[in-house]
Amino acid sequence: MEEILELKECLLNRQYERAMTIVEELELMGRQDKINNLESFLVILLIHLIKIQVEKRVTRSWRSSIVNSFREIQKRNRLGNRSHYIKPNQWNEHFKAIYADAIFKAADETFGGIEITELKSLVDFNSLQNLALELLDLIYTLDADSIINLICDRFPIGSLE
Repeated sequence: MEEILELKECLLNRQYERAMTIVEELELMGRQDKINNLESFLVILLIHLIKIQVEKRVTRSWRSSIVNSFREIQKRNRLGNRSHYIKPNQWNEHFKAIYADAIFKAADETFGGIEITELKSLVDFNSLQNLALELLDLIYTLDADSIINLICDRFPIGSLE
């Protein structure tokens, strides 16, 4: 709010350069807020992909959470009609940035709760990363129904063994 008042003051006093600087700062803050929001859905997605990988099973609630996370990422990632906050080739850096949060939270939920070091030893990081990035690439090309169908096909309810 402080920035808006300062912007107003700059415009009233015809301090256009300073006003543009404030506008750029506000734009950057808004973009970072959107990215933080996208990363929170990515954490939820990874928690469930980790549980599926380690427990070698899929529950309805896990699959629903995966679908919801993908749909929310898809909807919130749009920046106008043709652009995105996170572009397809940028997900890897976000994956690495939030992986520690995801594995920490997944430890509480995997096998009813295990130590984080034990969970880390059970997770195939590369496989998890490849799967997540492969699926995230699809948000740019598939519609909502196609994403739901793909997730349901890819993660059938029950044991994976």
